[in-house]
Amino acid sequence: MNKCIILIILFTVLLYACSKTKNDQPSGNIKIISLSASLNPVKAWDTTVITMEATGTNLQYGWEANHGDFRGSGKSIRYAAGECCVGLNTITCRVFNETGEVSDTVMVRVTSYFYP
Repeated sequence: MNKCIILIILFTVLLYACSKTKNDQPSGNIKIISLSASLNPVKAWDTTVITMEATGTNLQYGWEANHGDFRGSGKSIRYAAGECCVGLNTITCRVFNETGEVSDTVMVRVTSYFYP
């Protein structure tokens, strides 16, 4: 009988020690509202502004493109691609803070500057 009481007490202590309190919860969940390009499609060597709208605290942004180039940082960048990048290009934005990260992609069609 004594062993059962000790096991119940031990189980209760472990259960209490492993439970989360409100202070353990993330303080700012990140949610993406939209990721959009101001022009889509865009002609080669022209630019389009790509903007990420997200909610959360202390947000930081990381950008990647599979083709082309971008200038800027933060929630908006200016994207351009040359004639060699004609087609559908993928731009990814990663939004992160101390609580985690989320990402989204936008597809931008680059058309030829010379051919319609």
